[in-house]
Amino acid sequence: MTTLTTVTDQPGQNVEPRQQIQQLTQQWVKLWSPKDKAFGEGFEQIFATGDNEILVFDNFDGSVVVLHSLQEYLNTWIPVMQQFTFWEIAIEENLEISISGDLAVTTFSFVGGGRSKDGQDYKLRQHGTHVWKRINGQWRLVHEHLTVGDTP
Repeated sequence: MTTLTTVTDQPGQNVEPRQQIQQLTQQWVKLWSPKDKAFGEGFEQIFATGDNEILVFDNFDGSVVVLHSLQEYLNTWIPVMQQFTFWEIAIEENLEISISGDLAVTTFSFVGGGRSKDGQDYKLRQHGTHVWKRINGQWRLVHEHLTVGDTP
């Protein structure tokens, strides 16, 4: 059974947790869609940092990448994304959000791709799970699991 509560996001403004998680997921997509801009800024606004470490699993390159902090995340993905002149993703119409107390889980898949600096086009589909935890009144991403799917 999913329990929904209302939390205060800003003084005088009540935002439903489901809305907050949906907005944060959209922000994550936007961060992973730099288009022709630099990649890597803004992740600290959605991921847990400091004492609240994260756990990330991704099989993007055929092997499983396991990361334990936002800094490892950025150190891994910034060099990869610097190989592209354009990159954009979009969630398919399958975002599911489940919330219980101070934990939320989202499942989804996304499609996207881009163009490398040498002119090669890339397309991908990935299936994802995010675990969000309310820390000091703010939802933060604490676990990310992405698995490569069939190419669109």
